[in-house]
Amino acid sequence: TKTNLGVAAINSVPYALSEMTNLTLGNWTTIMYIIFIIIQSLIYRKIDFKVILQIPFSYVMGSLLDFYNAMITFQSLNIMESLLLMMIAILLTGLGVYLVVGMDFVSNPPDGLVNALSYLLNKPFGNIKWIFDCLMMIVTIIMTLTIQGEIIGIGIGTLISALLVGRSIQMYSKYLDQYKNKIYKKV
Repeated sequence: TKTNLGVAAINSVPYALSEMTNLTLGNWTTIMYIIFIIIQSLIYRKIDFKVILQIPFSYVMGSLLDFYNAMITFQSLNIMESLLLMMIAILLTGLGVYLVVGMDFVSNPPDGLVNALSYLLNKPFGNIKWIFDCLMMIVTIIMTLTIQGEIIGIGIGTLISALLVGRSIQMYSKYLDQYKNKIYKKV
């Protein structure tokens, strides 16, 4: 968001809604996360403890988003700096998602939903993440064009994040899973 290249694809819907209403980005993120938790429960056809633990995470994440949005006031000054910051953010996001999902820890609700869809469709997590991020971006474009008559929050950075976050997860999975498997074989 601070690169001025557009928001991350996964945050594009709550960001656009926050720009069009009186609710904050954190409020809309919490609302969307709760919706994602409900969808996960429907996919799994049960109330899973790890899914339920995503509820407090949703509230904490929403509050942190509002807090950091208020505290971090810098904006990138030039395109190269913005692109560099964005690429670092994409790689770190991919690594974080890979680690949390790979450890079977409590995921954030969007990644939990992607994991549930991956389970349901029997497709690799990274592929479903890529599709999900692209879908979030498309929903944002349609929603903002329909309601406001203009696209809100979508930029080249949104497109790049939609295309590369899932791919970075696949990259980490490809290269780090082989080390994980070697370690498990030794144990």
